[in-house]
Amino acid sequence: MYSTAQDLSKNRQRIIDNAIDVFKDMDYFRGLGNPPENVAMAVCEGLFDLMAEPAESRDPKVVRMFMEWLYNILRGDGTKVDTTINFLDTYEEIVRRHLDTGEKIDVDVFFEMCRDIVENKYKELLRGPQRSGLSS
Repeated sequence: MYSTAQDLSKNRQRIIDNAIDVFKDMDYFRGLGNPPENVAMAVCEGLFDLMAEPAESRDPKVVRMFMEWLYNILRGDGTKVDTTINFLDTYEEIVRRHLDTGEKIDVDVFFEMCRDIVENKYKELLRGPQRSGLSS
Protein backbone atom coordinates (compact mmCIF):
# COMPACT_ATOMS: atom_id res chain seq x y z
CA MET A 1 0.00 0.00 0.00
CA TYR A 2 2.99 2.33 0.57
CA SER A 3 3.90 2.50 -3.13
CA THR A 4 0.23 3.04 -3.97
CA ALA A 5 0.09 5.92 -1.50
CA GLN A 6 3.19 7.45 -3.13
CA ASP A 7 1.72 7.24 -6.63
CA LEU A 8 -1.62 8.55 -5.40
CA SER A 9 0.12 11.46 -3.75
CA LYS A 10 2.10 12.18 -6.92
CA ASN A 11 -1.13 12.31 -8.94
CA ARG A 12 -3.33 13.87 -6.24
CA GLN A 13 -4.20 17.16 -7.90
CA ARG A 14 -4.75 15.64 -11.32
CA ILE A 15 -7.09 12.96 -9.88
CA ILE A 16 -9.04 15.45 -7.77
CA ASP A 17 -9.37 17.96 -10.62
CA ASN A 18 -10.57 15.20 -12.92
CA ALA A 19 -13.10 13.97 -10.34
CA ILE A 20 -14.43 17.48 -9.70
CA ASP A 21 -14.83 18.04 -13.45
CA VAL A 22 -16.87 14.85 -13.64
CA PHE A 23 -18.99 15.37 -10.53
CA LYS A 24 -19.62 19.11 -10.41
CA ASP A 25 -22.25 18.98 -13.14
CA MET A 26 -23.96 15.83 -11.93
CA ASP A 27 -26.95 15.97 -9.65
CA TYR A 28 -25.22 14.11 -6.80
CA PHE A 29 -24.68 17.32 -4.86
CA ARG A 30 -27.72 19.42 -5.80
CA GLY A 31 -30.00 20.96 -3.23
CA LEU A 32 -27.49 21.21 -0.43
CA GLY A 33 -27.43 25.00 -0.23
CA ASN A 34 -23.83 25.04 -1.47
CA PRO A 35 -22.46 25.34 -4.97
CA PRO A 36 -22.13 21.77 -6.28
CA GLU A 37 -18.49 22.32 -7.27
CA ASN A 38 -17.48 23.25 -3.70
CA VAL A 39 -19.26 20.22 -2.28
CA ALA A 40 -17.77 17.98 -4.98
CA MET A 41 -14.32 19.34 -4.14
CA ALA A 42 -14.72 18.67 -0.40
CA VAL A 43 -15.97 15.13 -1.00
CA CYS A 44 -13.34 14.28 -3.63
CA GLU A 45 -10.47 15.67 -1.57
CA GLY A 46 -11.67 13.98 1.59
CA LEU A 47 -12.14 10.59 -0.02
CA PHE A 48 -8.81 10.87 -1.81
CA ASP A 49 -6.93 11.81 1.38
CA LEU A 50 -8.52 8.91 3.24
CA MET A 51 -7.65 6.47 0.47
CA ALA A 52 -4.06 7.74 0.23
CA GLU A 53 -3.37 7.26 3.95
CA PRO A 54 -2.32 3.59 4.32
CA ALA A 55 -3.24 3.19 7.99
CA GLU A 56 -6.57 5.01 7.88
CA SER A 57 -7.69 3.52 4.56
CA ARG A 58 -7.47 0.05 6.13
CA ASP A 59 -9.21 1.03 9.40
CA PRO A 60 -12.87 0.02 9.10
CA LYS A 61 -13.96 2.50 11.81
CA VAL A 62 -12.37 5.47 10.06
CA VAL A 63 -13.65 4.45 6.63
CA ARG A 64 -17.14 3.83 8.06
CA MET A 65 -17.28 7.33 9.57
CA PHE A 66 -16.34 8.91 6.26
CA MET A 67 -18.67 6.71 4.22
CA GLU A 68 -21.63 7.45 6.48
CA TRP A 69 -20.94 11.16 6.03
CA LEU A 70 -20.67 10.71 2.25
CA TYR A 71 -23.79 8.55 2.10
CA ASN A 72 -25.79 11.16 4.02
CA ILE A 73 -24.62 13.92 1.68
CA LEU A 74 -25.45 11.98 -1.46
CA ARG A 75 -28.72 10.41 -0.42
CA GLY A 76 -30.44 13.61 0.71
CA ASP A 77 -33.87 12.79 2.09
CA GLY A 78 -34.11 9.39 0.43
CA THR A 79 -32.54 6.09 1.33
CA LYS A 80 -31.31 5.17 -2.15
CA VAL A 81 -28.00 3.36 -2.17
CA ASP A 82 -27.55 3.43 -5.96
CA THR A 83 -26.39 7.05 -6.07
CA THR A 84 -23.60 6.49 -3.55
CA ILE A 85 -22.48 3.23 -5.16
CA ASN A 86 -22.49 4.89 -8.58
CA PHE A 87 -20.43 7.78 -7.18
CA LEU A 88 -17.89 5.33 -5.68
CA ASP A 89 -17.67 3.31 -8.91
CA THR A 90 -17.07 6.45 -10.97
CA TYR A 91 -14.51 7.83 -8.53
CA GLU A 92 -12.69 4.49 -8.47
CA GLU A 93 -12.46 4.52 -12.29
CA ILE A 94 -10.96 8.01 -12.19
CA VAL A 95 -8.34 7.00 -9.62
CA ARG A 96 -7.45 3.74 -11.36
CA ARG A 97 -6.51 5.58 -14.59
CA HIS A 98 -3.41 6.92 -12.85
CA LEU A 99 -2.10 3.69 -11.31
CA ASP A 100 -0.21 0.56 -12.33
CA THR A 101 -1.93 -2.81 -12.27
CA GLY A 102 -0.53 -3.86 -8.88
CA GLU A 103 -1.57 -0.60 -7.27
CA LYS A 104 -5.08 -0.91 -8.66
CA ILE A 105 -5.59 -3.90 -6.37
CA ASP A 106 -5.05 -1.71 -3.27
CA VAL A 107 -7.56 0.79 -4.61
CA ASP A 108 -10.04 -1.99 -5.41
CA VAL A 109 -9.84 -3.27 -1.83
CA PHE A 110 -10.45 0.22 -0.45
CA PHE A 111 -13.45 0.90 -2.66
CA GLU A 112 -14.91 -2.54 -1.99
CA MET A 113 -14.80 -1.77 1.74
CA CYS A 114 -16.51 1.56 1.03
CA ARG A 115 -19.27 -0.12 -0.98
CA ASP A 116 -19.84 -2.72 1.75
CA ILE A 117 -20.17 0.01 4.36
CA VAL A 118 -22.65 1.95 2.23
CA GLU A 119 -24.74 -1.15 1.55
CA ASN A 120 -24.80 -2.00 5.26
CA LYS A 121 -25.80 1.56 6.13
CA TYR A 122 -28.62 1.32 3.60
CA LYS A 123 -29.86 -1.92 5.18
CA GLU A 124 -29.78 -0.28 8.63
CA LEU A 125 -31.85 2.63 7.37
CA LEU A 126 -34.39 0.28 5.80
CA ARG A 127 -34.84 -1.44 9.16
CA GLY A 128 -35.51 1.94 10.75
CA PRO A 129 -33.88 3.94 13.52
CA GLN A 130 -35.63 2.09 16.36
CA ARG A 131 -34.06 -1.23 15.36
CA SER A 132 -30.63 -0.05 14.27
CA GLY A 133 -30.10 2.49 17.01
CA LEU A 134 -29.32 5.15 14.40
CA SER A 135 -31.11 8.34 13.59
CA SER A 136 -30.99 9.77 10.14
